[in-house]
Amino acid sequence: MREEPAAERSFGAAPVPAGATEWPGKRSAWRRVFTSKALYILLGLTALGVALLRWSEAYGGPGGLWETFGWWAPVLSVPLHALVAVTPLPSDIVGMANGALYGFWFGALLSWLGWYLASFGQYAIGRRARRDFDLDTWLARAPAWIRRLPVEHPLFLISSRFVPYAGGHLATLVPGAMRVPLRRYAWCTAVALVPQSMAMAGAGAGMMLLGS
Repeated sequence: MREEPAAERSFGAAPVPAGATEWPGKRSAWRRVFTSKALYILLGLTALGVALLRWSEAYGGPGGLWETFGWWAPVLSVPLHALVAVTPLPSDIVGMANGALYGFWFGALLSWLGWYLASFGQYAIGRRARRDFDLDTWLARAPAWIRRLPVEHPLFLISSRFVPYAGGHLATLVPGAMRVPLRRYAWCTAVALVPQSMAMAGAGAGMMLLGS
């Protein structure tokens, strides 16, 4: 993939599209929302995630899937975890369940795979959102402190994931919208997910030990 110049990836370097004189008015902004493919993709994935979670609950949750499908259960858990993590649904519970069912190390690996797979889906949604909401025009007029944020820097890509509540989406959607090179995004995300995966798997495995 061609690596874009750093200037195009910073908040302040987005050029004003030809013929654009101002950020769209309220009516135009709402029209962009209701016609956004990124939004409808996210809503569709959320609905699918809810349906799959209810399907797993019909089997008794992660534990029931393990009893029913055996070693196919962890194979199924990775795409299920990834789908939930792409959406606004809480995905930490899946990481904890992995640790509780499969132990610390294997549970952490499964959680890492699920979150890593999800990160590319969110990155793609961020790329699409830039086009749907005409972020080039908005960024060209954003406050100076926003334009100076080094979104493409590894420190941002790794540390933003640890922002409470919103970090998982901040570290994926924003780099996608700002066209951070995929190769850099991939390795930074791989590093950033290690502590999160180990923490959730450890919490799940620890609860099992306390309950035994």
